[in-house]
Amino acid sequence: MSKDNRNERIHQLPAGLLVGDKSTELIGCPDTKKVFFLSDGNTRPFADLDKPKKAKLFEKMLSDTPAMNDLKDKPFDEALEQFSFCVFGAADASPDFDTEGNLKTDDNFLCSNNCKCLKWESKNITVDGKKITPRQLEIIQLLATDLAYKQIADQLEISEATVDTHRSNIFKLFNVHSRAGIVTKAMAQKIIQ
Repeated sequence: MSKDNRNERIHQLPAGLLVGDKSTELIGCPDTKKVFFLSDGNTRPFADLDKPKKAKLFEKMLSDTPAMNDLKDKPFDEALEQFSFCVFGAADASPDFDTEGNLKTDDNFLCSNNCKCLKWESKNITVDGKKITPRQLEIIQLLATDLAYKQIADQLEISEATVDTHRSNIFKLFNVHSRAGIVTKAMAQKIIQ
């Protein structure tokens, strides 16, 4: 391990997992799309989240017009849980609510390959802090497959030259020089699973 990285942990525990950790981590179950939360060593269903925290999530959802349009026909509790799943569903070491109950920033979490949430204002998928567009995400996901560039172009109904332009832009964005570098960095930053 290098001198600069010797104090860096390889695996970090999700926030709220340990008894005494009063922060709160929202965790989305990919199979059921249900949300659970961790706090003070306990795992509980989203329905048990306290009202002040739900109010902060609702306030964030209200400020996101595309999300509100997508969720407007759902019952309130279901809409709020889906919003929370899509925006805060990653099990990571950064709490979604700090110990004082303040809502933190959204998770770098791709809940599915073609979820409507990719167009929400609250949803930010980034690499090294730089936002990735929905189209770039689509290209990245296809680069992670064994498809040839021609097959990717055919699937997206674009030219191979356009795929090459996207690929070159993603190389620059990710600061890598190969398809494998894109995939490795995308996995490390939870952009692809």
